[in-house]
Amino acid sequence: MIEVKKINRLTAINYLKEFREMDEVRVQKELNRLEMELVHSVVLKGEDGKVAKGMIFNKFKIGADMWLGAFDGNRMVGIQWHCVNWHENQYDNKELKDVFVGNLYADNEEVAKALDEKFKELLAGRFIVNYSFCFPEDDFGLDFRKSQGYTIWGSAKLQKTIFNEAGTLYYLKRLSNFSGGLTDEQQKEAKRAMLKKQLEELDA
Repeated sequence: MIEVKKINRLTAINYLKEFREMDEVRVQKELNRLEMELVHSVVLKGEDGKVAKGMIFNKFKIGADMWLGAFDGNRMVGIQWHCVNWHENQYDNKELKDVFVGNLYADNEEVAKALDEKFKELLAGRFIVNYSFCFPEDDFGLDFRKSQGYTIWGSAKLQKTIFNEAGTLYYLKRLSNFSGGLTDEQQKEAKRAMLKKQLEELDA
């Protein structure tokens, strides 16, 4: 049975070194890949025609972050990172949040699903939009990410990946109820649902 629990960054790095047999240089390349992409300026257009542009993911470099680790007995079998920060550009509204999920490394799909389920358990209903990237060299490709409820928001051609090959980076997102697409009305409904839940918790 796979058990998922909170871990620290050093434990996550140790998994990459000990169980994925990455050296220090490779580990830094893996982690820097996401950190560098978070600060890039992008122009993304959703299926509803809504356009977002600028350094829209940079806020996840300074938010409240957490690592999750998956264990099969005493053996570590996967890791995942996420970070929570303000919704869209509403940095003065502390009630509305978005979350970014990244650095998913897992021995197999069962482990990857267990990590995602723990993430849902911890944060479902506590944010508006869940963003993520799908890099060409990721453990799990676009089909698997779609099965998790993510939809493609946009894409970018990469001239060089970790393996020095060209590829495509996909920008992904899903709602807090993990139902997929994101229209303006769905976003408003998600905000109302989250605020309602927060009020219920205060009254409890």
